[in-house]
Amino acid sequence: MNWRGRNAETRSRSNSTPTSPAAPEAPQNAARRRHRRIFAAILSAFAGRGMSLVVNALIIPLTVRYLGKESYGLWVVITSTVIMYLILDIGIANTLTNLISEAYASGDETLATAYATTALWLILAIAAAFGAATWAAWPWIRWAQIFDVRDPALAGVTSHTVAVALFLFLAALPCNLATRILAGYQELHIANGFAAGGNVLSLLSVAGVVFFHGSLPSLVGAYAGSPVAANLACLLWIWMFHKPWMKPWPTRIVPRHIGRIFHSGSQFFVIQMASLVVSNSDNVVISHYLGPAEVTPYSIAWRLTGYLIGVQAIAFPAIWPAYSEAYTKGDLQWVQRTYRRVRRITLAYAIVGGIGIFFFGRQIIGLWAGRQAEPSMFLIRLMCIWMVICVIATNQACLMGALGRVRRQAISSSVAAMVNLALSIWWVQVMGTVGVLLGTIVSYLIFVVTTQSWEVHLILREQSSVQSNTDPHAVGRAARG
Repeated sequence: MNWRGRNAETRSRSNSTPTSPAAPEAPQNAARRRHRRIFAAILSAFAGRGMSLVVNALIIPLTVRYLGKESYGLWVVITSTVIMYLILDIGIANTLTNLISEAYASGDETLATAYATTALWLILAIAAAFGAATWAAWPWIRWAQIFDVRDPALAGVTSHTVAVALFLFLAALPCNLATRILAGYQELHIANGFAAGGNVLSLLSVAGVVFFHGSLPSLVGAYAGSPVAANLACLLWIWMFHKPWMKPWPTRIVPRHIGRIFHSGSQFFVIQMASLVVSNSDNVVISHYLGPAEVTPYSIAWRLTGYLIGVQAIAFPAIWPAYSEAYTKGDLQWVQRTYRRVRRITLAYAIVGGIGIFFFGRQIIGLWAGRQAEPSMFLIRLMCIWMVICVIATNQACLMGALGRVRRQAISSSVAAMVNLALSIWWVQVMGTVGVLLGTIVSYLIFVVTTQSWEVHLILREQSSVQSNTDPHAVGRAARG
């Protein structure tokens, strides 16, 4: 019986009890199924994540003009700071995708339920503990001073804005597991549908706040709260209708899985922490040394290149679990072929997009967000270089993360984050905002791209050396270990 049939049968069961492992699937059928689901996920992502790009493209000029340069810059800095709290899942979300993929590869619903339930309650406990600790320390934190807010009126709402953003990001930690669960089952097209609804809600909410002349905390709540609501709705739908056997009753927590989740999650945690430092510390450094107003042109240029990189990000959540499932089953040839094909396509796309931004990026930003958001031409050209580097590194990270080969990546990312922060603080005082981006490029090239290129080389070479193994499942398990 195939998995899709078993899912339909499972949904009709009244006792909502997980089932035991299913019979193995032929490699040819598995490859076709993976391709179908990757295609479906990518196609639907243009309605979900693609909608997010469109919504952000509409929200940015609306909010820049409504808030002004300094208030918008403060919003970006607060979001960049609070989003770092997402590392509090200590890598559990990324680990859950791999664990669900393994359970899916063997058709073991009981194991998938145990993994998902254990991960959810761990994240709930972490979010609650950190929220309580932050609440206790709140009276002694001077947020306006941290962000160098000089406008007295703006300084008065800074603390309230941070509080709203922090609450929503802590709420997002457990809600985001909905996407991870569906990713493990290669059903991201469902998550993308909910994401599309959340993006539409976000646009309508922000437009409503602007129309009624709402405050900065209201704007942050409308913008950040809509995706959280969509993910919560998705999670409830999974438990109530799609996979009722996956309801996270506390009795389904399996203590012995905690060790494995933390062991794998700790490596992803280090990588996430390094990535957040690289992608979000820039705005904080610029705000501290140059003021919130200088954050606006830098963040808008970053967003423009991010939209092009976002097209790559649309595909990777679908490819990641497919890599993981194929690797678990020992279908190493499929992994190798798919990685090389994706690498060629995304690199060609990044080069073409970079050329376009190189020549027309400043004019696009001026028309899009206004002249107050226009960056220098030197910053635009550095952003093009960063985009190509980011595409290469993301390709490598997707393969390594799906296969659980992240130890070297965790080390190199940590070193890159520290070097990036040091160079950014030094060079922003010498070169301005250009120095911050230059620090990111130099640290990434030396410590991340070089290390990951070597790790990917080892992975592909190891795959080639075990193709003759007669037990594909054993190959996948040995290679992952």
